[in-house]
Amino acid sequence: MEAKKSKKILPFIIAGAVILIAVIILIIALVLGGTQSVVVSGDHVHSAPIPSTGAVVDAKEDYVLVAESSTYKLYYYEPQFSIKLENKETGAVLESTVSDEKDDGKNNASWTGYMKSGIVITAIIGTLNTYQVDMNTVKNNIATWYTDNGIYAKISFEDQYRFELGVEVSLIDDELIVRVPQESIKENKEGTYISTVSLFPFLGYTYLDEQDGYMLVPDGNGALIYLDDKEGRYSTGFSGLIYGTDDGMTNKTAVSTLWGRYETVTESNTVLAPIFGMAHLDDRLAYLGIVESGDERCSTEVVPNGVMVDYNRCFARFLLRDVFVQPLNQSNSGTVPAVEQDRLHSDLQVRYCLLSGDDADYSGMANTYRQYLLDTGRIQKRDLSYNTRVDFLGTEREEFLMGTTAVTMTTADQAADILEELRGLGVQNVLSVYRGWQKGGLYDVPFTSYNADSHIGGDGALKRFIRSEAEKGNTIYLYNDALSVNATTNATTYNVMKMVNKRTFKNEVRAPVYDLFYYLMPGRSSGNLERFTDDLNKNGIPNLALAGITEKLFSYSSKGSYYSRTDTMDIYMDAVSGADSSCSLLLETPNAYLWSRADGFLDMPLSSSDYLYLDREIPFLSMVLKGIVPTYSEYVNFEANKTENFLQMAESGMYPSFYVTAEDSSKLIYTNSRNLYSLEYTSYRDTIAEYDAALRALAEKVGDSCIIGHELLDNGLVRVTYDNGVRVYVNYTESELSADGLTVDALSYQAKAGE
Repeated sequence: MEAKKSKKILPFIIAGAVILIAVIILIIALVLGGTQSVVVSGDHVHSAPIPSTGAVVDAKEDYVLVAESSTYKLYYYEPQFSIKLENKETGAVLESTVSDEKDDGKNNASWTGYMKSGIVITAIIGTLNTYQVDMNTVKNNIATWYTDNGIYAKISFEDQYRFELGVEVSLIDDELIVRVPQESIKENKEGTYISTVSLFPFLGYTYLDEQDGYMLVPDGNGALIYLDDKEGRYSTGFSGLIYGTDDGMTNKTAVSTLWGRYETVTESNTVLAPIFGMAHLDDRLAYLGIVESGDERCSTEVVPNGVMVDYNRCFARFLLRDVFVQPLNQSNSGTVPAVEQDRLHSDLQVRYCLLSGDDADYSGMANTYRQYLLDTGRIQKRDLSYNTRVDFLGTEREEFLMGTTAVTMTTADQAADILEELRGLGVQNVLSVYRGWQKGGLYDVPFTSYNADSHIGGDGALKRFIRSEAEKGNTIYLYNDALSVNATTNATTYNVMKMVNKRTFKNEVRAPVYDLFYYLMPGRSSGNLERFTDDLNKNGIPNLALAGITEKLFSYSSKGSYYSRTDTMDIYMDAVSGADSSCSLLLETPNAYLWSRADGFLDMPLSSSDYLYLDREIPFLSMVLKGIVPTYSEYVNFEANKTENFLQMAESGMYPSFYVTAEDSSKLIYTNSRNLYSLEYTSYRDTIAEYDAALRALAEKVGDSCIIGHELLDNGLVRVTYDNGVRVYVNYTESELSADGLTVDALSYQAKAGE
């Protein structure tokens, strides 16, 4: 009888236990995962969002509304890890993957998978084989959770890859932030590595010429690629590693020359700022992408239609691991490819600043980037007093018997005489960088103390020159390349940079005296710079023009350990911060992570690298920086079209730069500076005075205001608008042009005060 009762009670006990277990699982799920349910569908294991109280699910073609701001709605489609951004006022949409309706059906499976995936990885298996990993062609698992402002997705790729990473997508006001936490990145299979990660590579894409607009290219000062039909004319688009080539991965080769003497190839511009952008002018919708983290190992990709597929796209591609060439022996007679031992250890983060209405153009992008830099402390407003820059070359060296002999081009007294003559011509408040002032001349680097070459007058004469000019309103800066090491004049055994393959990096140049230079180890550059600025202070010299470490960033090896560009960047930031705290600091062509430390920028490019696929140059960086920090052009002396160069300075608000010598340039023919064929001051005296008078008058009208508008009018006139109401009209054509009741002569400009 008891046994029968037990058999009747047992099912109830089991059922109760099952219910209890289910309740416990539900409680754990609610605590750990929030409001979600798990659904299995095909190859995807995903969490289907359950709206919280008051939330609205608005599915669009299987997309789910996951976040909303006052201006935009963010939709999410999990199987492709795809998003859509909808402007609530206009209904205009930015898509991150190519929809079935816009798929032209011309592409193979690999490109179709790429176009329909919100994240694309390049995998390295072994050392030579690379593979595309996306959400469509590779089996994957994805789990998604709500966050306060969007979603967090954990993505696992299966098959032979076994990669894991998490991606957080947040919509906050008018900004979309996409972040991959570095700790979420896992490579779970030996010998299989993540090389690159592209986040939303088709965000804002357009097909052929379906949309009037353009993409912003961060080349030089800035350029645009129009969204018109390129008719398959180009085989490549823009791909630029932010902050330039990593010299720790590949050795530098000497530039091409004519007759072994004259350079025939000009290097392309470095990508100074971690930005890119897309504007849909018909829909009055645009975005500016800012790479906020991982920028030191990231490239900006801006690709027009016709390059592999008929879609315009721009995006950030993060480089986690690279392949380099490893010599097999000391003679480098044999090499093998090798993969970096460690990957990038930084968050991967891109901030998309969303622009609409009248702000949805490149002027809006520039205004947004300027405000972003100010708000985040990445730049500070500096003294904007107008100065014409007149730099001097002190001494060089040419070969003589068993050594070298000095070639003196401008002594301290001669430089003072030049500035005095310019003062008589009305050129006031000159800024001068004195190059080749140090003992041994221009290329005797590095140095750690104030030690002026006797051929320019020595320590005493240089001090008197600097102090005397300061009393007259002129500022003299001493030039210091804190990166380079002259292999002929300095010991290099322990201080020079070795690439990741443990070979010493060589910067070989074709020059008659010094043909081999190395890079200093970052720590050595930092120590040298600290010692030098301390010595400048002791000698009462407060001004430094810094070069080398301002524009180069590399990986390196030391004592068997590997150091990334992140390590180098951190050291350089600390070094430049220390120099800024002890003196007035000018930086030569500085990368964006150093902008907050500069009292002025030297050698900022006025133009682009002139790639064939670029449709139009714009002074984008000048638009960002004008009214915040003074920028000085590259040397006018070496510009082939000086009229165009002058108009570009009027358009951009940049200050002019000249490089002069007291002696004739022909004296340099047997020195490393032999390519500087046009330096003699007397040839530029009148030009300096003319530029100064015109651009100083323009600067007085503009004041310390910022550029808020820049446009090319239908008749070819360029109109630049400042926030104090001043407008500058620049005419690059050979015909007279008119706008806003103003007539501008051919190849000229005019400024109009605000009404």
